[in-house]
Amino acid sequence: MIKAVLFDLDGTFVDTAFDLFETANIVFASNRKPNISYDVGREIASDGIKAFLRLRFDEKLDNFDVLSEEFLTVYKQQYLNNPVLFDGIENLLLDLEGKGIKWGIVTNKARYFAENIMKYHQLFDSCSVMMCGDDYGFKPKPSPELLIEACRLLDTNISDVIYIGDGHRDILSANSAKIKSVLACYGYLKKGDLIEEWQPNYIIHKPSEVVDLDIFSLNNSLS
Repeated sequence: MIKAVLFDLDGTFVDTAFDLFETANIVFASNRKPNISYDVGREIASDGIKAFLRLRFDEKLDNFDVLSEEFLTVYKQQYLNNPVLFDGIENLLLDLEGKGIKWGIVTNKARYFAENIMKYHQLFDSCSVMMCGDDYGFKPKPSPELLIEACRLLDTNISDVIYIGDGHRDILSANSAKIKSVLACYGYLKKGDLIEEWQPNYIIHKPSEVVDLDIFSLNNSLS
């Protein structure tokens, strides 16, 4: 019986690609580098700052520590411009809450940004647990540590939890934690991603498909 649903943030719960894309182009312009297109930025929106920097800088020649700080400084001014909930997320949360199923966020994003994005959408207080990539003492995904700790904080057995994410590291993390993994194909998948090799337990193409997965059959029979 599913008692909790955990979500990745970027590319699964919230579409943050536009603010990251704008941040990257501001950094590139300040360093006299050409802009990137939105489509290029969207594909790597879940991959972290260095993925953006590698598009225009050489890690062996350029100071990525300084550039990363510049990126973060700009992002702090941009990240709440347009962080849009994916279509269907609000209804999914209402459905889960109506069934008495807890939900939470497990992300590699820094807590400062993740918490404020959730507060921006007035969802922070209804989120039962949040684990972030910079939480002290835990390795970020693809390590299973954040997911395992989230289950511990929820006091919920891992067999009663699913994790939804849009990237390979999300599926690796869930599978390593022995939590049922759900690949969100509406997120930031790359054209060359071989998702069949990732071995997710389930694949969805929109948030509303979550509660139709067969793992919810027992929940439905009891409702």
